[in-house]
Amino acid sequence: MKHITSLYFICFITLAFAQNKPKGKDLINKNKIAFLNTKGNLSNIEKSKDAAGNLQFLIETKEEPKFIYNCATSIPIIKKGYKKGTVFLLSFKAKTETASLETGEAKALIIFKQTGDYKGNIDYTQSFSSEWQTYYLPFEADRYINKDNLGLVMQYGYRPQSFSIKDIKFEVFPEGTKLGDLPKTEITYAGMEADAQWRKDAIERIESIRQGKFTLQFYKDGQPLKSKSFNVKLKKHLFPFGARMAAEDIVNNSDDYKNFKKAFNCLVLGNDLKIKHWQNKKKRAMTLKALDVLEEDGYPVKGHVLIWPGFNYLTPEVRQNKDNPEKVTEIIKSHVNSILDATKGKLTHWDVVNEAYTNRDLQKTTGSEEILYNGFRTLAKKQPKVRRFTNEYGIISKGGIDTQKQQWYYDFIKRIDENTGGLVQGIGIQSHIGSDLTPPERVLEILSFYATLGKQISISEFTMDVQDPKVREQYTRDFMIAAFSHPNVSEFLFWGNTEDGRKKSDIFNADNEIGVMGKAYFSLVHGAWKTSLNETTSEDGTVSGIGFFGEYEYSFVENGQLVSGTFQLKPRQSNFYKIEL
Repeated sequence: MKHITSLYFICFITLAFAQNKPKGKDLINKNKIAFLNTKGNLSNIEKSKDAAGNLQFLIETKEEPKFIYNCATSIPIIKKGYKKGTVFLLSFKAKTETASLETGEAKALIIFKQTGDYKGNIDYTQSFSSEWQTYYLPFEADRYINKDNLGLVMQYGYRPQSFSIKDIKFEVFPEGTKLGDLPKTEITYAGMEADAQWRKDAIERIESIRQGKFTLQFYKDGQPLKSKSFNVKLKKHLFPFGARMAAEDIVNNSDDYKNFKKAFNCLVLGNDLKIKHWQNKKKRAMTLKALDVLEEDGYPVKGHVLIWPGFNYLTPEVRQNKDNPEKVTEIIKSHVNSILDATKGKLTHWDVVNEAYTNRDLQKTTGSEEILYNGFRTLAKKQPKVRRFTNEYGIISKGGIDTQKQQWYYDFIKRIDENTGGLVQGIGIQSHIGSDLTPPERVLEILSFYATLGKQISISEFTMDVQDPKVREQYTRDFMIAAFSHPNVSEFLFWGNTEDGRKKSDIFNADNEIGVMGKAYFSLVHGAWKTSLNETTSEDGTVSGIGFFGEYEYSFVENGQLVSGTFQLKPRQSNFYKIEL
């Protein structure tokens, strides 16, 4: 498609701005809109009326098709030819009813058709809030549109979802109207203002919990090295900042892996340790080779995932034996043992169970959650030093309002502990952020809620759907500040590194340059949070400072030669080093 625009709106425009909107002509065909229908048998549209008697539609995707366009609706409009530069405005009210995406939101691809094929389309990918919101999608014709080619199509062939939509209008405006004259709801979230108090408090907490004091005392020939100018800089953070990688990219040293090495100090494998990949011997060999490369390169690796209890994520053999719980139990047991034996000593921690809220096939087949508990027991027995995490989506995303799921996840973790003797060591909170941007203060509230369980918290899969560069960068930065400021947060993982077309994570863009999210990331991890000090030793040869925890390098010039060395700045220790040159 020649033009692709992804805009996400979460607020109403102001009344004053709405009143100043140019007057347009509605092109919706009122006689046909009541007969709105869907393409294919994988989706469905139900018609009803709201409390005011207005027509509304419930659009449901029952099963994810192979292609998004297999679930689609053509919105009936009055057709006419239009000049290049003509502006249009699609507006409607919508809300998510059910969702399977990690953001917790339903979404649709809105296509403004200008030609007889797909090459001239202008597209919006639109996510829908959990509450009724009005959405405004402006278009400008970039060519002459003849009567037969003008069209408006909505595609929604994603994972099973449903959303309600009503008050659909498609207006055309008089010649001379500018695209900027049309309403476009700005993306905002509480706490984004520059002087927000939550951010000031978070930065103070970061300085308190993520930094420590160090003292270096230098001697040369038994005498203190005094009045010597030193540079002391952080080489590697102790806190794990990482991203998802693929084994093939690691083994082949692709651009994605080269970019990764410029930015991060740890990683999680995306699909390579999931059961379907692991059962493929060729892919398994690639995964094991990648783990060897990572060990040689010095990168800690998180395993993802031992047990994902939905049939869609398991091998066909599991589904085929859904009426044989003993066989299913044996299949999962064999897999867990196999992968733990093969990866012993290569991983630092595991997502033992993934997304058990929506994926309950193993639990239903075997009659309990025991099959999940056994994953924790087996890992603890075979690799007691490897940390054990849960992992779940929809906890912080979609505005942080799903208190029912938040409570379920909290109780689920407690149930695992109660049945395994406290084997859960970490709580994975995925953080796939959609159009409802969760305010940072709410993020902190949710983190504190789970912190009462007394465990580490992983921001395990951070992504953003919002494409507006200003908001995308600022929210990434604010979310990172909030998370890093919470004492229970033990790692921050992006679910992606180099932009791959899905527009979820762009630490680096497709040209291998720093992307929009990357600007936020580098400004913090390799900027504000990367200590670099220039100091001078005192009369007794000491130099002291405060810095972020991690591995440091000191350097100075002595007799025309560069002298350097390293030391560790760690929490809960004296961090005093006596160095004889």
